[in-house]
Amino acid sequence: MRRNVMPLMTVALASAVLAPLTAGAANNPSAHQHGHAELQVAIDANTADVFVRSPAYNLLGFEHEPRTEQQHQQLADLEQWLMSTPLINTEDGNCNVEDASFHSSWPEATRHHSDHAHEHHDHDHDHDHGQANNHSDIEITQSLTCDGLAEHQTLTTPLVKHFPALEHLDVQWIGPEGQGATRLEAGDQQFRVGR
Repeated sequence: MRRNVMPLMTVALASAVLAPLTAGAANNPSAHQHGHAELQVAIDANTADVFVRSPAYNLLGFEHEPRTEQQHQQLADLEQWLMSTPLINTEDGNCNVEDASFHSSWPEATRHHSDHAHEHHDHDHDHDHGQANNHSDIEITQSLTCDGLAEHQTLTTPLVKHFPALEHLDVQWIGPEGQGATRLEAGDQQFRVGR
């Protein structure tokens, strides 16, 4: 089932959580840290909207625009994995990706995959690749359907296990049971969203 309208809970998450993080990252270059990434989840009944932001280094091992055939293939493989793998799931593996988008700091490398337009994901990035301090980020959004999601208080994420360079994953969620946050360390895959 495809959703064409962003749920109210996602709007609340975006305004309450994403806006301060985006403003903080723009004003604080140290907010971009290798080994660290953000996972934000808005849960509503049997659906979840997921947002991930990570330095490209954590997911690819490099931050510059892909230059070699191998680097282009790495990016294509990463993008395919992120488009098809639920970035959160129930312990039973009931979640499916209904819609996803992938954004990188490299205009030529970025592709948008979706069943509908994502005008609200347009970003202005500094594309001066000649600067030594140029940081490249990758952002992923997913809309998931998960049978029985409301009954699960523990969720899993494959991110920390799949990407060894990812040392800390800051997780924030909002849902019918309230909101919360935690940090997953290397090897952690589960977090609780219930009381």
